[in-house]
Amino acid sequence: MASDMTAPATMLAQQPDNVPDDRVFDFDIYRDVPEGSDFHASWHELMAQVPHPLMWTPHNGGHWVALRADISDVVMSDSERFSNRTVLVPKDTAGEAYRLIPLSLDPPEHRPFRNLLNENLGPKPLKPIEDSIVDLAVSLIEGFRGKGQCHFVEEFAEQLPVRIFMQIVDLPVDDLPKLKHLADQFTRPDGSLTYPEVSQLFRDYLTPVIAARRGADGQDMISRMVNGQVGGRPLTDLEAQNICIQVLVGGLDTVVNMLGFTFSYLARDHDLRRAIAADPSRIDDALLEFFRRFPVVSSSREVKQDGTFEGVELRAGEMVMAPTVVVALDDAMNDDPLAFRLGRKARKHSTFGKGSHTCPGAHLARIEMKTVLREWFARIPEFRLAKDELLRFSNGIVGSVKPFTLEWDV
Repeated sequence: MASDMTAPATMLAQQPDNVPDDRVFDFDIYRDVPEGSDFHASWHELMAQVPHPLMWTPHNGGHWVALRADISDVVMSDSERFSNRTVLVPKDTAGEAYRLIPLSLDPPEHRPFRNLLNENLGPKPLKPIEDSIVDLAVSLIEGFRGKGQCHFVEEFAEQLPVRIFMQIVDLPVDDLPKLKHLADQFTRPDGSLTYPEVSQLFRDYLTPVIAARRGADGQDMISRMVNGQVGGRPLTDLEAQNICIQVLVGGLDTVVNMLGFTFSYLARDHDLRRAIAADPSRIDDALLEFFRRFPVVSSSREVKQDGTFEGVELRAGEMVMAPTVVVALDDAMNDDPLAFRLGRKARKHSTFGKGSHTCPGAHLARIEMKTVLREWFARIPEFRLAKDELLRFSNGIVGSVKPFTLEWDV
């Protein structure tokens, strides 16, 4: 998130004539956080440095970036001005490939598809799986507890939420590496696949799954969705693919990264860790602060029509990124936003989104995070980063902590 223009000119979009010079900055959502820098602190620093809270970058096809809480929230929630038709940058590649359901639909068209998700991810349908979350959390923790260390991301964060999700959608755990790799190519691409290739590989995988579950009486999430109805009619094959891809990408990534940020922070904040260990009833309040303090998603919206917004002229078709992190880290929203505070009187954030497309998996995320904190502290109340461990972070549509090692005395 540097401020100097260093990328080769051939990689940059031409500055449109509606973009003033003082609104241009060097920002690439896919550029890794510099070694030694913190993901969220880097965002907070960027917000303080820019001359305007709505800036334009020539990277990734050229797009605007909201860098103040109220602007981000408006872009996310005002569907009259900002469309969900395209939610990823670059618009012409990632955006085109990620026109999925219901995220890429505006109200009210999205509602019947969103209802299919709500019917499968609310408190009632998830109640039967709560014991499985506890059992898996305990099993994973006990598996490395006696070793005095674990590679947290690989051995825990990338195991619990994605295995639970694979149970919800009734897909083989053996398929996890392939599906997780595909999901990551949308949110943090490594160049191994083009966006159209990612989309096609998802469709190739899901086509026989959907065909086998159409008309059957399965009670897994995919079965219930593909056999559901929208507006009194069955889903088309394309709609079924699109909603299933959307579910897979969301289910295989976000909580993984929330766990990474949460536990890498706990390992460094001795007072917080010991306060929770001494009084586990504080987990509920701590969980609320973890969600506020560590938002990870930076999705975008497409401008619907020409108009003035925040002192600049926006043109139809332009992209505006609305990072959730800028809401939580805006000094006007939260006092001393980088501080982690138990008992914080007011917590303002958009970690689970804003408006009609608030994350449908929020309830599942809360259950998993609360379960993990409770079961972890019951077994490993005191832990730390491994000696000489240097935390490193990845940017992307979903930010992440790169793999790290935790250790404790045994």
